[in-house]
Amino acid sequence: MAYPLPQVALFFSVSDGDRRAQVVNVSGPSLDSAWQQGVSQLLAIMGSENIQGRWVRVDWVEIAEKTTWARLRSLLGKVKRNYFRFGIALDPAFRHAFTEHELNANAMLYGGNTLTNAVLNEKNFNLYARGRYVDLPSLSFPPNSTIFLFSTKGVFCDEAGSLHLIEGNGLDAGRRTLDRLDGGVVLQLLRDSSAYLARQVNADGSFVYGYHACFDRRIETYNGLRHASTTYAMIEAWEVTHDRQLKKAIERALVYLETHLIRSVVLPDGLPAAFLVEADGEIKLGGNAVAILAFTKYMAVTGQMERSELAERLACGIRHMQNPETGAFVHVLQFPDLSIKQRHRTIYYEGEAAFGLMRLYDLTRDRQWLETVEKAFGHFIAKEYWKHHDHWLGYCVNELTRHKPKERYFRFAIRNIANYLDFVENRITTFPTLLELMMAARQTLSRIAAEPNLHGLLKEIDLAHFERALEKRAHHLLNGHFWPEMAMYYRNPDRITGSFFIRHHAFRVRIDDVEHYLSGFVAYRSYLKQRAVFREVIRQHAVFTGHRRPDISKGGVGPDARQWDAAHVAAATGGSWVQPPPEGWTAKGLCTYAPAMQPNDIVVLRGGKGATGVPVHRLIDCRKPAGYITTNPELAYGLEGPVLRVTDNMQATLAMGDYARTRMSGNVLAVTGSAGKTTVVAMLAHALSAWGDVGKSHHNANLPAGVAWNLASVPWDAPHVVLELAIGKMAISARMARPKVAIFTNVLPAHLNERSTITDIARTKSAIFLGMAPGDKAVLNRDMLEWDTVHAAARRQKLDVVTYGTSEECICRLLRYDAANQQAHARIRGREIIFRIGAAGYHMALNGLAVLAAVSALGHQLEPAIAQLERFAALPGRGEEIQLSLDGRRLTVIDDAYNANPGSMRAALARLSDHPGGRRRIAVLGEMAELGPGAVAYHTELATFMQNRSIDEVHVIGELYIDFWEAIPPALRGFHARTGQALKDVLRERLADGDVVLLKGSHSTGMHELVEWLKKSAEDSSAA
Repeated sequence: MAYPLPQVALFFSVSDGDRRAQVVNVSGPSLDSAWQQGVSQLLAIMGSENIQGRWVRVDWVEIAEKTTWARLRSLLGKVKRNYFRFGIALDPAFRHAFTEHELNANAMLYGGNTLTNAVLNEKNFNLYARGRYVDLPSLSFPPNSTIFLFSTKGVFCDEAGSLHLIEGNGLDAGRRTLDRLDGGVVLQLLRDSSAYLARQVNADGSFVYGYHACFDRRIETYNGLRHASTTYAMIEAWEVTHDRQLKKAIERALVYLETHLIRSVVLPDGLPAAFLVEADGEIKLGGNAVAILAFTKYMAVTGQMERSELAERLACGIRHMQNPETGAFVHVLQFPDLSIKQRHRTIYYEGEAAFGLMRLYDLTRDRQWLETVEKAFGHFIAKEYWKHHDHWLGYCVNELTRHKPKERYFRFAIRNIANYLDFVENRITTFPTLLELMMAARQTLSRIAAEPNLHGLLKEIDLAHFERALEKRAHHLLNGHFWPEMAMYYRNPDRITGSFFIRHHAFRVRIDDVEHYLSGFVAYRSYLKQRAVFREVIRQHAVFTGHRRPDISKGGVGPDARQWDAAHVAAATGGSWVQPPPEGWTAKGLCTYAPAMQPNDIVVLRGGKGATGVPVHRLIDCRKPAGYITTNPELAYGLEGPVLRVTDNMQATLAMGDYARTRMSGNVLAVTGSAGKTTVVAMLAHALSAWGDVGKSHHNANLPAGVAWNLASVPWDAPHVVLELAIGKMAISARMARPKVAIFTNVLPAHLNERSTITDIARTKSAIFLGMAPGDKAVLNRDMLEWDTVHAAARRQKLDVVTYGTSEECICRLLRYDAANQQAHARIRGREIIFRIGAAGYHMALNGLAVLAAVSALGHQLEPAIAQLERFAALPGRGEEIQLSLDGRRLTVIDDAYNANPGSMRAALARLSDHPGGRRRIAVLGEMAELGPGAVAYHTELATFMQNRSIDEVHVIGELYIDFWEAIPPALRGFHARTGQALKDVLRERLADGDVVLLKGSHSTGMHELVEWLKKSAEDSSAA
């Protein structure tokens, strides 16, 4: 700063999180002298106030300018309230000075919500100033007294020891500088703000409505509509974060909504309905709408449909509020007589109502709701509702055009935004619903671009300007976040950190404010995954119209690397580097399971029993990791490599999987079913290798943590990724994997208990579709049990269904199978083909058909895949054929011992029966686990299946086979063993030269150990 001001003026701020920051300001002729003064005073105040120093911030004065109180008052009159972005010094030595954040956090320039401009609040100014400086007398603010306005830059140190530069100016001033707004930053914003909302949900499910942040005053009013809409936004966030505490809070909020805020009624026409009723008895059109949004979103992401009837009754309530002739809505009724209280209140209600009904139609396919929305849109178009530029109408028309792609609806969507771009780009307030409006419009514009007959509509909008406004709005929303470096100056920082605020309402934090930021960033995160495609649309549009492409290189997302670097890992997990990696460091993948470790993996260290990760002692014999992720950095003591601290190992693992999936440029395919998953994954990956590298599931890691570390270990530019998804927590795995193609092999009795049914299994496995977008491909076995259940689930997600199997209506139909030559004859999309599978068995032919159906769904030619299938070999434990010599006797062993259920057991027995060679065909069967109350019956039914099969002898182990043993002919009975050792003794004695031996059973029965015993016995006999 220039003379006579000090050369250096510094502000040191410290907070422990539960109280307002203590600020020390010092000045001097040099940085060193000022720094030493500041540190000394800071340590003294921390000691006297018993401050732990969770957050520390240092600001330095960049520019200072002399003025007077009179000129300041005049200036404040021209500035929007709470938008004055300078600090104030009372003297040229900066002995008494206040940063911008101190002024804002103590409402020193705020005169209440009746004034639109900033104003000097003498009472609040004196209150804070005299508390901060004990030597400062009461201020009278004489008009001509000299003061100084100044701006600062700074650095903030968070509780993990990470430093954040604070260099912004203008609207970006005062918070950390971000190089770019990428998926990692957005993900952390979603985690923080949704966690804030979860903390606001009381034990009974109601919300703490909000706070006036400056003085930690709670907002005591309540609004049922905003309760429902906030819950909806939380569900959107949970679909991304999968946070357990958030899920629990959502469920409490839904129960409160259902039991306290919604009332059932009988309409005058005798039909049942329901309404969301406010405390004053008001029924708002928008209240019913957002309640439907909350319920339908929860049902869509969880697959739990219990509230579908309630959502339908709420929709009946909306329809009751619509004029059947004009399509217009009444906005407010009075409960309980349903009399009209207010015909019109806000345009928001009508957009919310139409959007809610569209989401219900998505779920139920009941056309009455679509017809209600179309009738409403006739009214909206006639009344030119696009002039309101409402984000709810944007959401609704986006949904409507997916089902009714009519030109007039698309034109409405464009007009809703086309002449509003300057406002979106330049609005000084954060106005979070503008980002929601842009996100909804972006989806509709992308769909217009995909339809050549609609391209003429794009002449009505400058797409380059659209993207520029979209990006600027998303970046501006960062200025409404309560970063800790800002929250630390308010009365109760912990109360508001991670939330979003409204600056011109004195930094108010209210649940509905936070919800709109949250929904906007959820949509923006989805947009980031498709931004490259949208930019190509803009490029082509620019060529067509002559508009220049905007320069988005600054602050945009650059090309992604193929592997993890330090910034990617930290951004994905939200963790902090305790021991940072060297420059240029990369990791190839992620490891949570020691046997799966690959060179240059970053390892998750397990902190306690049952936690996710690799125990430290298991690292002794492993390859050297690239680094470590842990909740407890002390676990990495003595280990070489960088260390990242996270709050939860499981969440960090899931986050890395999700982050990697976001960056993948290739096609992701997923496989589920009760049997054959692992084989189909291997077969599909083998077939797709004709088009380049294929990432795939390893080590049967098919639950969410395994799906995550598999995703995190695949190069992001792999052309194809094939994943196995199991029934456990399927919805989480599916939303993380987000497959473009899903193969559903079958539904069989497996994973049953006393209360579950095969239908339950089908519904749970069908959650694989929850991670898919409309138009993605579902490859379904048309012959499977519970076909209707699975097919309905796929259609609810608006997937393109590709059927395979033996039924006449199959798109891909198996006509016959020649077991001797392992040749399948099929008709695929009307074309007859012959393909050979390197693995034997009719079930392998069906698996191969599923693979070709998926290849076809991707748009690839079949010939390269057919060539690959001929070279495919069955996997160990899943049908691998082994040639052994046991005491001079040549045996063919079919190792199908990894697992079993009734369907896979029948397939294995059929394969044994069809085996073309061998002297005798011997079946050695272990029990099938997890079959519930019908376990004995499922085992006994195998006796009927074996009739007329070419099987010569059967050996079994386990009590579940008692009735089976009695049901098979005596000539088939080999030995019914009670122990594995007894069975080994019998097999060693009775197996003969040329026998073909099938070993099959659930993993828990140890049949795989019997296979290993045979292999070892053969080796030992050969060595002898």
